[in-house]
Amino acid sequence: MPKRDATTPRLTAVVLPELDEGAFDGRGRFDGLRFVDLDGRGAQLDGVGVDECLFERVALDDARLDGARIADSVLDGVTATALRAARATLRDVRIEGCRIGAAEWFEATLSRVDVVGCRIDYLGLSDATLEDVRFTDCTIGDLDLRGATVRRTALVGSTVRELSVHGARLDALDLRGADLDVIDRAGRSPARSCRPTSCRASHRCSRKPSASASGERGEDPAGMPRRLI
Repeated sequence: MPKRDATTPRLTAVVLPELDEGAFDGRGRFDGLRFVDLDGRGAQLDGVGVDECLFERVALDDARLDGARIADSVLDGVTATALRAARATLRDVRIEGCRIGAAEWFEATLSRVDVVGCRIDYLGLSDATLEDVRFTDCTIGDLDLRGATVRRTALVGSTVRELSVHGARLDALDLRGADLDVIDRAGRSPARSCRPTSCRASHRCSRKPSASASGERGEDPAGMPRRLI
């Protein structure tokens, strides 16, 4: 039996069953529903459970999903100026063609999550756990992984202006397909941080910072291995 690749994200396609029409009606759980062309701006969905659902062209400006549990679901064409999902859990989720200003997802858990063709100005995943996560053809302004635990995560054909990894535990972060401007290991707070103090001194990257990882703009981070950091 061939040995499994220890670095490639292990993803499975999300296959949805026949769905019923859904609405943001204040219930605490959504199962087998489709939300299409709906206005969910300002929705308070803290702690909601979502299983086998489709969110398509839904506006979620300033919505909150703190502690939400989302599984076996698809977000397609969702838009939001700000979308907060602190301590949320996403498992077997596909996120495609979404446009988000600030995604504040600190301390979230992402497992088998496929992010495709999305534009996110600020993706805050400080102190989060990512395992088997792939970003494909995405444009991300600031990717904040400070204090995060990252396993089998890859950026493919994606552009990231600034990647912050101070205090992160990185196990197979594949950057071969990423266009990176800055890798910040020094712990400088991103301009739009969702949490000003998220790093812990006990969590350190194993590699020494290179010149390109110290915050100098305009340099290709050639000193960083393109495969793993």
